[in-house]
Amino acid sequence: MKPKAEAGTYAALAVGLAVLVACAGNISQTTPATPIAMAGATPAAPSASRPAGFLTAETLPNALATIPPAPKEGDARNTLDWDIFLKTRVLEGTDRWALAKSDDSYRPVDLLKDFSCAVGVELTPENSPALLNIISRTTIDAGMAAEAAKQFYKRTRPFQHNPGNICIDRDGGIAKSFDYPSGHSSLGFTAGLVIAQLSPEHSTAALARGRAYGESRVVCGVHNMSAVEAGRTNAAGVFAALQGSLAYREMLDKARGELVAARAAGGAPNAASCAREAELVKPLQVY
Repeated sequence: MKPKAEAGTYAALAVGLAVLVACAGNISQTTPATPIAMAGATPAAPSASRPAGFLTAETLPNALATIPPAPKEGDARNTLDWDIFLKTRVLEGTDRWALAKSDDSYRPVDLLKDFSCAVGVELTPENSPALLNIISRTTIDAGMAAEAAKQFYKRTRPFQHNPGNICIDRDGGIAKSFDYPSGHSSLGFTAGLVIAQLSPEHSTAALARGRAYGESRVVCGVHNMSAVEAGRTNAAGVFAALQGSLAYREMLDKARGELVAARAAGGAPNAASCAREAELVKPLQVY
């Protein structure tokens, strides 16, 4: 099982998802992982000690302008969110619950591995350094894009209003950060979109895995479904903006070559494990 996100970095969500992802570790193979921004800040210029995404202050989408308003208590959308939270508590102890616990890690090296079955190659930092670099930097972009909305809405999490267990320690800092939009969903679906672009013949599997990564937050009980859906909308905006980045497109070309080489070298993931994963990442039946 992959390590959980540390309590301290969950607390950092309260002052910025961009801080969270930068503190997660393994941001890149050459750049130290240090906080890059506080809430509402614009992307900082890269330096020897500060990681940066591909997008600039001018090209970074703002989720506050692109996603629906966060549901409020008493709204039909809020009622549906809480109903979904209660329904999904029955998943505790199942294989889908175990996947949600694993998906709690947002480290780029873990995200890279998460898409191995989707592309049919065991992805590692050694055979896919360019893709790891892309995931590291787009994680920052996705988090920064969501941050204004997170801090504006300050929506609390479903387990703070409803009975039921969650898949991680509820006292580990998660309650000090906000729900809407989901940062995990933002960065996970961004990764799925990137990998679908990298390997179009595997786009369905890559997008399914990216969606499931976000839905793991619903299974875990730490995000409302509306927050996960808003995260996907945020991811779509980030992905569109990335197409205007020359650095991104050049890195994607490198990653494409690495994927071809990795596939030629063999090292396909375990077929039985991938078959089990394919069942687990099907859309949640909660409506």
